[in-house]
Amino acid sequence: MSKQEIEAVIATLASAPPVEDPSIADQRAGMEQMTGAFPPPEGAQTKADTIGGVPCEWQWMDGTDAGPVLLYFHGGGYALGSVNTHRGLVTALSAASGMRGLSVDYRLAPEHPFPAAVDDAVAVYRALIEDGTKPADIAVAGDSAGGGLSLALLVALKEHDLPQPACAALLSPWSDLRISAGSYETRRDADPWITREGITQMAKLYLGDAPATTALASPLLADLSGLAPLLIHVGDREVLLDDAVDLAERARAAGVDAQIAIWDDMIHVFQAFFPLVEEGRQSIAQLGKFIAEQTA
Repeated sequence: MSKQEIEAVIATLASAPPVEDPSIADQRAGMEQMTGAFPPPEGAQTKADTIGGVPCEWQWMDGTDAGPVLLYFHGGGYALGSVNTHRGLVTALSAASGMRGLSVDYRLAPEHPFPAAVDDAVAVYRALIEDGTKPADIAVAGDSAGGGLSLALLVALKEHDLPQPACAALLSPWSDLRISAGSYETRRDADPWITREGITQMAKLYLGDAPATTALASPLLADLSGLAPLLIHVGDREVLLDDAVDLAERARAAGVDAQIAIWDDMIHVFQAFFPLVEEGRQSIAQLGKFIAEQTA
C-alpha cells in the first residue's frame, strides 16, 4: 500500500500542466500552489515575527507554543520556497517533537546569492541565544537546500565561536553543490522530482561568483568536527541520495554522532506528503523523537 501511496503522489505531481521555460517567478508560484494542497494539520497555529532582522514565522501545534525551539529552514534550491510552502511540514514536526517551530524566510537567489542565506541563518540563531534561548534548547532542521543550509549554519557557528544547538535533523539534504555524486546517474531514472540539469541551474543561481567548493555553500566539504548530533533521512529513489550518504560518512569520520536512514521507494522530501504517505508520517515521528531526546 505504501508504494501505491507514493506512486499516487508522483502521478499527481506529473499531472500538472507543464510551463515552457518557466521563470523563477513561475517556479515560485508553482511551489506555493503545489504545497497549498497539503495544508497544516488541524490545530496548527502561526505568528509572524522578525528575529535578527530576518522575517520568520512561528509555526506550532496546540500545546507547543513555549519551550525549546525547532529552527527550520525550508527547501527550494535556495531560490524557491517560503514559510508558506512548508507550514504543514513544520507544524507536523512541531507536534512530533513537542517544540515550537520557527520557520525562517531567508533571502533567496538570484536576488540574494550566497552567502545571504547563511548570513540570515546565523543572524536568527545569534538573536535567539542573545534573547535568552539556550543552545541546548534549539534544534535545527531543514529539507533539501534547507538541509544544506542547516548544516552550513552548524559550520558557520564554529567560525563565529558560537555554541552548537542540541542537534540537527536533515531531510534529503543538498550539501554538495558540485553536483558530482554518483547517485545523479544511478538514480537518474528513478527520481521523478529532481533532475541534474534543474539542480545545476539552481546551484548557479545561488553560488553567483562563489566556487561550488566553498565550504559554507557545499558544507559536505567543510571541517565537520565538533558539530551537533545529526539525523539524516533520505529516499532511495532520489538523485541526492549520495549527498546524504557521503555526509553521514564524513561526519562520522570527523567524530560527529551522525545517523542516517534510507527509505525504500521514497522520493525527495517525501515527508512533505505526510497526509497521503505512511512513510512520511513514520519519518516525521522518528525525526521528532530524535529531536525531543536531544533537547530533553
